[in-house]
Amino acid sequence: DRPIETSRRILLQVMSEEKAADFKSQEQKDGVKKIVSIGHDPWLVKQFEGTVRLKRKDAASLKVTALDENGDAVKSAMGAGEIKLGPRVLYYLIEPGANAAASR
Repeated sequence: DRPIETSRRILLQVMSEEKAADFKSQEQKDGVKKIVSIGHDPWLVKQFEGTVRLKRKDAASLKVTALDENGDAVKSAMGAGEIKLGPRVLYYLIEPGANAAASR
């Protein structure tokens, strides 16, 4: 219920593109694409890539924890000024670091 600038805990959720294997479409005369095969399992999902930057004054002191699909911690690091996305990490928990939490 707070803006990102003052939030104590932020959940960053990453999204990707997906499609079924052998999905096919054809370009039509009017520029619209027509689906000719909806495909089948397995679904193909692009791996995540990119960087998320928080421009908060305290971004460097925030702890970033990568979470798996069940919300369990996988890896933690300090500094949310620049978060390099892991290729398979869906969620990141961003919160005060140990020093910031201890001083409250």
